[in-house]
Order: sequence, then structure tokens, then C-alpha cells
Amino acid sequence: MKSESIKIKHPHSRDVKLPVVMTIAGSDSSGGAGIEADLKTFSAFGVYGATCITALTAQNTRGVVSFEKTSKELVAKILKANLDDFYGYDNAPLKVVKTGMLTKEAIEEIAKCNLDVKFVIDPVMVSTSGSQLFDLDGIKYCVEQLMQNAYLITPNIPEAKALYGLFKSPPELTNLEEFKKFVVELQSYIGCQNLLVKGGHILFDRNGDTTKNGTQIIDILYESESGKLTLFESKYINSENTHGTGCTLASAISANIANGKSIADAITISIDFIHKGMLQISKLGFGSGPLNHNLTPCTQVTQITEAGDNEVLKFSDDNTFIDFLTSHPKVRQTWQNYVEHPFVKKLAENCLPFESFFYYLKQDYHYLIIYARMHGLLASKAPTYQQTHAAATIIGEIITEIEHHKKRLKAYNVDYERDVEDLKPGKACIEYCDYLLDIGQKEDYLGIKVSLAPCLHGYAEAGVYGKKLRSENPVQIPEVYQGWLNEYASDWYAKADKEGRLALNALVVNGITRSRVEELVEIFREVSQLEINFWNEVLDI
Repeated sequence: MKSESIKIKHPHSRDVKLPVVMTIAGSDSSGGAGIEADLKTFSAFGVYGATCITALTAQNTRGVVSFEKTSKELVAKILKANLDDFYGYDNAPLKVVKTGMLTKEAIEEIAKCNLDVKFVIDPVMVSTSGSQLFDLDGIKYCVEQLMQNAYLITPNIPEAKALYGLFKSPPELTNLEEFKKFVVELQSYIGCQNLLVKGGHILFDRNGDTTKNGTQIIDILYESESGKLTLFESKYINSENTHGTGCTLASAISANIANGKSIADAITISIDFIHKGMLQISKLGFGSGPLNHNLTPCTQVTQITEAGDNEVLKFSDDNTFIDFLTSHPKVRQTWQNYVEHPFVKKLAENCLPFESFFYYLKQDYHYLIIYARMHGLLASKAPTYQQTHAAATIIGEIITEIEHHKKRLKAYNVDYERDVEDLKPGKACIEYCDYLLDIGQKEDYLGIKVSLAPCLHGYAEAGVYGKKLRSENPVQIPEVYQGWLNEYASDWYAKADKEGRLALNALVVNGITRSRVEELVEIFREVSQLEINFWNEVLDI
């Protein structure tokens, strides 16, 4: 008998801290809504999902056929099991509780827990297919027990009117001003901290009047603490892929809040995820089809919103975008710590143990491979064919540098193909490379360019710093150390630094909104810190 042995490589480890969101909702047997939609959405946004299933349903895209409630005793045990593990201690990971389809028994048990986390409540009263999942008595009980003081409630128009009807007869909404007033009044009746009323059931024209022929959808967020109203405007999407939109929106908002986004940014990002999920899937089922939950979400608000009246910043070739980034208050100290790192000082003054430099060479080898891959991602998102060609040219130059690295390593009797275990990347290298690859997937061309900028421009400044130290203390240093300093203080590298600055400036020549600038500042700061961590690890071995 023939046999074959397949050896699986041991993957590298990484300490990834995931926030936890617990969803308390019903199960959807068709997978498009409820618990199933919540878990898919949590995963899409990089959040760990815990569950408490309040009911099992027999349903499909056409509607709910039947359901059976989870017993009160079992709900209590599920909640206790999750909370014992994820809540109630320092740095506990549970950040948000999201609720969907609730039963009276579930509400009673949730209320008993008296949780000090943010609650996002999607008041599931009528499913997209039209099946009622919650009676009026249950709605009233939920308001009394959970919605008061909840962080956010996300009803659609019919659900909002049903909630309003608990207090007084709901008004007809014929224009945008009436809609705004309705949202503010509803929040005051319920007593929640924030209220998002989804306006998908009414259409507006350009004048702000409701009409069947309108093309604009408006969702309204009211934040009671600040008294601020935020309108989220979007074009009506004519799609049959609407099953689970409410569940998915609430779970996406919950995930983004758990990830530290502001409530307005969390909603903006989540609405974009819903729209793309509706548009980027072939219809499944015979009724209201589900969304595509497998998309990679965009998490940069400026990439999914129009600039509007946001302030636009411009830069010149004399005052470049790189100059702005390195001198920004959020970056300035980090940048100085990077370009004047002790690694460079020790190398220039011959105080760096050779085994540290040797470790650096091995780590830099891995980094260059990812650096080349990042330029491949850059090429794939280039707005022009010239920029695609430029990225491809840089890849060729990086490959040449990788081959030089292999020769350097062989000079010290290290062969990449042979000594795989000895050449494995360290923790700092892995974290740096993983961050870049994540940026490469989520960001646009400009965002990727900014993520690669600290390496190019930081090494140029570090080279100048090292050259200055050599002139002040001209001790004898190993040839390989001098070669490293000569390379990054050379005329050709200074030219590359200048060309890189001008190339980045060309991308923002027409101006860039302040909100987008702040996103890029954070990317630049994060990568600069990862460069510091990279050299820190070299010194710590």
C-alpha cells in the first residue's frame, strides 16, 4: 500500500488581542440574519464574537416558519458562562453587548446581570420578510428593562414608530425637519444615550420632502449628551439582497465601537459595509436574499465619504507632506526616537555587538520580502500606468537587495534554503510585516505610500545621524558597519529620499482633507513606532 507524508509548517505565533462582543439574539437557520450574521460581521471587522442564542428559528429568505425560545434557565447559564470568562476583571475583553431578537425570559436574565458595558440594541420587531418576532408587550418590557440608558438603539422607521407609539401616537413624516424632530423626541421618551433611526423605509427628494419617487436615504443619529444630530445620506439601492441588513448593521457598529471608533465613524463604516454587501453578491434564495458578509470592510471614513466642507490642506515642494508628517505633534517625538535610535549610535561608535547586527541582517531579509510584496499591492492600486510601472521598478530593485542580503548571509555561513529555523522572523518583524500587509489590503494607493514612507525617509535621516556621530567620534569600526552607514548617508540614497518626497507630494498636489490627513498621520506614526520596535528587538537579543 502506498503512503504519503505531508509535513505542515509550524506557523509563527503572534499576541493578537481581540476585543469581545457578545451577541444576544435568535439563530437564523438560513444564515443571513441573527446570530449567524452577527458572527460573520464580527469576524469581518476583526472582533471575537460570543453568543447567547435566545431562540432557534426555522426560516429562510422567504420568512420565519417557526421558532422555539431558549428556556430562561439555559439563557441564565449561557450568560454566566460567557461573563465568567470575558467580563468583570481588569482588562476584560468584553467591550460591547449587541442584542437582536429577544424574549421576555432573555430580557429578565440580561437585566439581572447589571453589566457595565456598552449595549447596542437592535429592536427586532419585524423581520425584513415581514414576520413579526416581538410583540408590543415585549417591546414595552424591553424599553423599561434594557433600552433606558443603553449606549445605542438602532430601530428602522416601523420599529421607531412602534416605540414612539408606547408613549403617544406617532406622527406622519413628510419632510426632513419632521424626521429630525421625531428622532429627538423618541430619544427623550426612551432615555437611551444615543439613537440611530434608519430611514430606509422613506425616500427623500432634493428638497428634503418624502416622496415615493425620491432617490435619497437618510439615517439620523442623535447623541443626547452633546445634543448633536448627524445625518447619514446615501443613494437608494434597488436590491433584493436585504435579508439581515438590520442585524448586520447593528453588529458592524458594535464591532467598530469595540475597536475604538467613535459612534459616528462606526455608523459610517457600517453603512458602507451594508451597501457593499447588498451590491456585491449574486442573489441567494427565492425571497429577500442575504448580504455578502465575506467582504473586507473599509475602515477609513474618508475613503467612503465625500469631502463636503472639510478643510483642505495643501503642500509644496519646499514644505513637503513628509515634513508635515514628521513634525506633526502626534509623530514628532516618535520620529526623533526612530531616526536617532540607539542602534544607529551603537553601530556608529562600535558599541554594537556583532551578533546583534547579524540578527538585524536576518530580520531585515524577511522585512525586504514583505516590502517587495507591499509594492506589488501598491502597483495593483495605482491610479495610473506610470505609477504601476514605478512600483514594479522598485520591486526589481528590492529583489536585487534581497539577493545581496543572501550573499551577505552566506559570507557568515548562513544559507537561507538550508538554515530556515535560524532565519525565522522575530516578534517585532512579524508585527511590523503583518501591520503593513493589513494596510496593503485596506488602504488606497496614498495610504500604502504613507505606510512605506518611514522606512525610506527614516533610514535617510538615520544615515545622516550616524555620519554626524562618526565625525564627532571617528573610532575604528568594522567594515560591515561602515558600509551600512555609507549606504544610507550616500548621495544616491539622498537622491532617492528627495524623489520619494516629491512623489508623495504629487499625490496630494490638489489638496487633502484634514480628516484624511489625520488618518495618514496615524499610519505614519504607527509604522515609525514599528521601526523603533524592530531595532529595539535587535538590541535586546
